[in-house]
Amino acid sequence: MFRSRTPALAALSAAAVTLAAATLDAAPATAQPATAQPATAPTTGNDPIAGFTAQGSRWQRQYEKLFSAVPSAAKARSLDAELSSEPAVTTTTGDWHRVQRIAKQFASYGLKPQIRTYYAYTSLPKKVSLQMTAPERATLPVKEKQRPWQKHFDEVIPAHNGLSPSGDVQGDVVYANYGRPQDFEQLAKAGVSVKGKIVLVRYGQVFRGIKPRDAARYGAKGVLIYSDPADDGFARGPVYPDGPWRASDGIQRGSVAQIQLASGDPLTPGWSDDSPKARRLKPSEAPMLQGLVPTLPISYGAAEPLLRSLTGAQAPKDWQGGLPFTYRLGPGGTKVHLDLENAFQVRRLWDVTVTIPGSERPDQEVVLGAHHDAWAYGSDDNLSGTENVLQIGRALGTLLKQGWRPKRTVVLATWDGEEYGLFGSTEYAEQQGERLRNAVAYVNMDGAGGSQFGAEATPALDQSVIDAAKEVAWPGTDGTAYDAWKAQNGGKTPIDRIGGGSDFQAFFQRYGVPAMNLGSSSPGSSGNYHCSCDDFYWMSHFGDPTWEYHAAMSRLVGIATLRLADADVVALRYSPYAAETAQYLTAFTEQQRTRLGKVVVDVSRDIDQAKAWQKAADALQARAQQALGKGDTAEFRRLNARLMQDERDLLSQAGLPGRPWYRHQIYAPGMDTGYATQRLPGLNDALFLQNDPATAKAYEARLYSSLRAATRTLTPEGDG
Repeated sequence: MFRSRTPALAALSAAAVTLAAATLDAAPATAQPATAQPATAPTTGNDPIAGFTAQGSRWQRQYEKLFSAVPSAAKARSLDAELSSEPAVTTTTGDWHRVQRIAKQFASYGLKPQIRTYYAYTSLPKKVSLQMTAPERATLPVKEKQRPWQKHFDEVIPAHNGLSPSGDVQGDVVYANYGRPQDFEQLAKAGVSVKGKIVLVRYGQVFRGIKPRDAARYGAKGVLIYSDPADDGFARGPVYPDGPWRASDGIQRGSVAQIQLASGDPLTPGWSDDSPKARRLKPSEAPMLQGLVPTLPISYGAAEPLLRSLTGAQAPKDWQGGLPFTYRLGPGGTKVHLDLENAFQVRRLWDVTVTIPGSERPDQEVVLGAHHDAWAYGSDDNLSGTENVLQIGRALGTLLKQGWRPKRTVVLATWDGEEYGLFGSTEYAEQQGERLRNAVAYVNMDGAGGSQFGAEATPALDQSVIDAAKEVAWPGTDGTAYDAWKAQNGGKTPIDRIGGGSDFQAFFQRYGVPAMNLGSSSPGSSGNYHCSCDDFYWMSHFGDPTWEYHAAMSRLVGIATLRLADADVVALRYSPYAAETAQYLTAFTEQQRTRLGKVVVDVSRDIDQAKAWQKAADALQARAQQALGKGDTAEFRRLNARLMQDERDLLSQAGLPGRPWYRHQIYAPGMDTGYATQRLPGLNDALFLQNDPATAKAYEARLYSSLRAATRTLTPEGDG
């Protein structure tokens, strides 16, 4: 998710919206032929759109103008008020109510929603107890206090780390900073053992599931994870409900499933759980569930007495947090008793999808998705994304009534179970694997209602993100989202590479579907993360009080999606991708010299092949420009087939070393970070994590074959 914010002020020009709406209302009431296009020229923008002919650009801009008139701040506000009215942890009654509300909204736009049911192995807290037993006895809170405006608060689950094992453990506490591999190494070097202890770590830096994994490796028998006020509490500014930052009772729930190994239902890795009788692993065999100890998230209010009472050596300077005393490592002084009973069960969850068939290539799909489940109310994470999918659906429904059809099929989706391990999106992808061979792209939103825009993408889609951002006026500024994006980042438009932690994973890293993750956030967003304070009150007071950023994001993401669906030649650009890959390979060689003192795995041929891939991509781009100039539809089909295949060429059917669910050889979640991107994961995992040169050399051979395939795919020989 994308975290930062500036004040929200003005909306898009009301006059422009009124004009566009009037144009739409004036369109013929009778349905036009499926391929009919508006005859009038666009009212904004004269430059050709990447991937479109000149005539196609004019048509497209007109549609984008009509589309952009529909999303509104008022609708965003009303959607959030409705959808966030009760908590919606996946598989619960509140979740089912939310699913029904989403389906009803889609239907009201003239669309045909489908509720897809899956059966996933998940956990819910049955008993949660945490007591400090020394130097004094105290029962510590495991749930926030209710605010007057929060309804159905009894349905907000207590503190829970999804898929944590149950356990009744007690003992000395040791403080381990962020619980990263290097933190445990530093403790060991300092002579502080966590064996048989309960480790207290703060949230941040790495995916929360890495923390209990490494604590277990060092012999700990339990983990407590708290949000330190230095990271997202009072040290950052006023706290909820007076400000956006986390209050002393705020608890960050979240899954500890090992998503760096796989995603989706832990018991069905690689195949769908769309039936209650689906083949399932035993929990003891599921990679996502292994190597953990009982783990509980707590507030910094609950962590304070534990940290204050610790004795032992003073923690290093960069381990000190925001509480008003010196942090010590322990053990000594503080003891706790953690008693967890989590109920594990295969339970139903529900995706909601809408399919709008394409007029020319219904077999080719563009999928737009956002998850609808939440740890509590979830106005920011991720109803902001879900509400944008609904607003886009509303706009497309309006266009459909005028006879419009996309050239390619558009699938709109709200996923369930994302918070536990990307359940709904992964199970859908595994169910639809054959259809995804023809997917043009997957567009994701996970946090999309704030003033600061951000993006992750495969390099092939970078320019598509930039181009869409240039088309949308940004609230509170005199310019576009692109202008604001640059201004907020020192004149740059940073696009991160896809790692882990959201619903793009199965599409991109298992099936090779080009993907982008578009979002926007406000300062203080991390203060509400996975807390009961992520509610309508927070969003309407701090996140997006005017709701204009929600509407702007609906326009931006909608335009990006429409261009992928309607392009004559899909705007996937592999020349910068190839150049970037060559840089990764060069850096890998330098890393070997630095860390090992020599080059163990020679990737010089891979670098040469990446350069050949870049040359082929440049040549194909030139062919595309010629074809667009001529309007050569036969050439369009040939080019699109090659462009859609190229990302898939980067997959290895053998998967990555130690984690075969992941297949992408250029990008994967980091094994020791979970969220952050690991580039060239096969090479890096084998050589630097597993210390296995033979396996690294085998993956170099696989990568080389993939780069050759990607080059051949873009090479014109063999076109018929």
